[in-house]
Amino acid sequence: MISLFLDTCNHKIIIGLLKDNKLVDSINFVNDNNLSEKLLPSIKTILDNNCIDKKDLDNIYVSIGPGSFTGIRIGVTVAKTIAWALKIKIIPISSLEVMASTSENDYICPIIDARRGFVYSGLYDNKLNNIIEDKYINLDELFNNLDKDNVEFVCYDDIVDGIEPNPNIEKIVNKHCDDKGINPHSVNPVYLKRTEAEEKNDNRS
Repeated sequence: MISLFLDTCNHKIIIGLLKDNKLVDSINFVNDNNLSEKLLPSIKTILDNNCIDKKDLDNIYVSIGPGSFTGIRIGVTVAKTIAWALKIKIIPISSLEVMASTSENDYICPIIDARRGFVYSGLYDNKLNNIIEDKYINLDELFNNLDKDNVEFVCYDDIVDGIEPNPNIEKIVNKHCDDKGINPHSVNPVYLKRTEAEEKNDNRS
């Protein structure tokens, strides 16, 4: 079983290659305005470096959001295109769950800055079970709903006192390896909020 893992939703782009759910190689780079130019060549590089033909891929794990709107769109589109061309399934995963895999604390709260005092967040246990569903929420409201003494925060930004994400790809894949997977055409991004353009259009209306 050969699997490709993609997370393009946050500040750091993560590409992983796994054989029988064991990580054999990974590529990380900063998410910038050149993601659309870098992602496919980086996938080719990781496959070539490990003498894997793209036709040997059995499935794709992809984070579908929330996070960077552009990053989500690019990652999901690339995953869907590859999966459709190879006639393989996609296993969609929350980007917040990917972040939560960083910690082995009893309870982990991944946080993505959504600006203007709001965040994308949820609560997970150390087995990556979702305790509080992912949501777009005011940061103060989030804190009021948590017992912060028992929670470790994981965040790329300095809006909370926590640790920087360093996702455990093997842990994520092993959690989801028995998932049935879905048809590429059925995979959709999860933004949790509307884009600024949509919000401005509503305000004009």
